[in-house]
Amino acid sequence: MSKFKEIFKAELNQVIENHSILLTVIIAPLLYASLLGTIYIQKDIEGISFGIVDMDKTSTSLGLTRLLSADPKIDIKYRIHSYEEAIDLMYKQKIQGFLWFPRDFEKNLLKLKGADVKMFLNTTRFLPSNDLNKAINTVMMTAGSGVRLRYLEAHGINPKHAIELINPVLPEIRPIYNPTNNYGDFLLPGLLFLILQQTLLIGMGESVAVDNEEGKFKKYLSGENSIFSYITGKSAYYMFLYFAYFLIFFFGVYPSLGVSNHGNLFALVVVGMIFAGVVALLSILLGSFVKSQALYMGILAFSTYPFFMTSGYSWPVVAMPVPIQWLSQIIPTTHFLHAGTRIVVMGGSWADVAVDIYKLVILLGSLSLLTAWRLWTIKKSYEIKTVTDLNTA
Repeated sequence: MSKFKEIFKAELNQVIENHSILLTVIIAPLLYASLLGTIYIQKDIEGISFGIVDMDKTSTSLGLTRLLSADPKIDIKYRIHSYEEAIDLMYKQKIQGFLWFPRDFEKNLLKLKGADVKMFLNTTRFLPSNDLNKAINTVMMTAGSGVRLRYLEAHGINPKHAIELINPVLPEIRPIYNPTNNYGDFLLPGLLFLILQQTLLIGMGESVAVDNEEGKFKKYLSGENSIFSYITGKSAYYMFLYFAYFLIFFFGVYPSLGVSNHGNLFALVVVGMIFAGVVALLSILLGSFVKSQALYMGILAFSTYPFFMTSGYSWPVVAMPVPIQWLSQIIPTTHFLHAGTRIVVMGGSWADVAVDIYKLVILLGSLSLLTAWRLWTIKKSYEIKTVTDLNTA
């Protein structure tokens, strides 16, 4: 049996027999995808609890309240009698915000004087507060335009010309890539990509740490071409497995969660397999320095969030400190999430992800050299130890 077949067969047995590795690379990807998909399956937030403090109690304030309640984003649960009561309800998380209509609101509005409406939002949760802010501003701007229109018409101005005077510059906003501005379509692709990376990095790295812990390197790295055989034999199973995961995610998980793939699927699979190769090499390199499976698991378990944060997916890389920007360029997550988002969400082509592919290939080559050098040093250490033992004997 060739060295490659020996290592490949041993890896299959190790995945089956080692429950931690089995859980990480077989069960965890599908379990996490199902769990996260269930959490964000609604994708958008509706019926956000809201309150109204109406100190004016006029037909205008009541009419605006009815307009607000008609918006699916807003659920007016409380008609509140004082500012203190409203703050208390928001502190208790019973409402995410409230609107304050002051006394003489209608009177000042009809005189075209300043009629302030105060909006208070719980901005500790930025998604509901952002949705409330947009919905309420839309209603208020529409109502304000209606008041100005009636005033201009009352002064004999043609309705068509009055509309032009009210909105001399009318922006036409057309959101693309995520037209509904929902959180699920933004977050799910990146999280699912990250699941594949972390389960591969942890599971395969654990397997290498077990080889180191049990002294299997001496057996696997003996003979000619043993380093190449170890890298390819160790990686082959995981490359096949994660290729299958890519297909499952893009043909099964994504459609079931309503996440559409707008780009070239073949380009996405190619980028994904290059990325999987980079992560596999990184797993071997890191695992070779650790002589305990439990220690390796403990170290890598805390890497998920830093990898995600430095990738630029949730916060632009250019807005990070310069050292973090440099660090993000040597982390494969950065380039894969960038390329994956361009393809899946933005419908990108090969040309759009060429730079990311180029950077991943550079990482693949660099890690190949580093991993081969690391295994060569381990092999030499065993050879030197063997010669020393023979001379001693």
